[in-house]
Amino acid sequence: MKYSKKILGAVCCLLGVSMTLSAQQDMLLTQEYFSRVNRNPAATGNSNDIDIFLHGRIQWVGVDNGPKTFVLNATDYEDKIRSGFGLSYTFDAMGVKHHNSNVKVSYNYQFNLNKNNILALGLGAGVNVLSYNNLANILDDDSERSDLSYLNDTGRVLSPDFSFGLDLNNPHFNFGASIDHILAGEESNTRQRRTLYAYVSVPFVLGEKLDMIPSLTYMHQKYTNVADLTLLFFLQRSYWAGVTWRPDVRDKMKQHIMAFTLGFDIKKFRFGYSYDLGIGADSQLPANTHEVMLSYGIGKNKE
Repeated sequence: MKYSKKILGAVCCLLGVSMTLSAQQDMLLTQEYFSRVNRNPAATGNSNDIDIFLHGRIQWVGVDNGPKTFVLNATDYEDKIRSGFGLSYTFDAMGVKHHNSNVKVSYNYQFNLNKNNILALGLGAGVNVLSYNNLANILDDDSERSDLSYLNDTGRVLSPDFSFGLDLNNPHFNFGASIDHILAGEESNTRQRRTLYAYVSVPFVLGEKLDMIPSLTYMHQKYTNVADLTLLFFLQRSYWAGVTWRPDVRDKMKQHIMAFTLGFDIKKFRFGYSYDLGIGADSQLPANTHEVMLSYGIGKNKE
């Protein structure tokens, strides 16, 4: 067992090095349905409260230097000016001393197309910080550093980051699409790659107290095509359970993730938890990836 953990730890180290060399790759979170502002600046302002969301994802618990992702979103909506405002912070730990941080502010304007349709257009602007220290990698034979020169690299790279998106909402469906990391392009060694992100969800009323919302999310980067098919069931709109299937489309769906989600909403507090299970090629990875979502709505008035 200890030997297996060492091997996986080494894989994580190499993963961190390779991701630094071949640019960064965004993580698709299981519970992004509840807050997408870090992906799409148009998905801001769905409530009259100031909403604060915290997502935490830890992969392969028990394995040294396993990937970790944390996302903090804060959003507000001002009805008088039909505008939404957002702030997002994302932190990715991708291996031994390889970290990526992203801070972004977002703004959207909402158009009432007709009685039932609202179209929001949004812009996001911020900064991306990549920190890497390949010297932190431990080698059995330190003389290998002279053969693998990139293991001696260390540094920090700051770069501007912009995004644009749209979101169409009506009682029958919600559709959104965005372009993230616009300036990065497809070939970038020191920043996130340009990312295309899209989603659609359709609510169904199954009974007086039961609702079902299937949703499809798609993310494309140069070397990644991930689809996320989720089915959520809501009881009294306060408790939910769901299942998510996430295949790697580019890899002919050989790699699959199945995630199971539970959550509840009490007054203005939300809690959600999901557990990932690898299928296919991913079944050899440790089945102990956890994701937690915490949310709270701060009321702005007594109404």
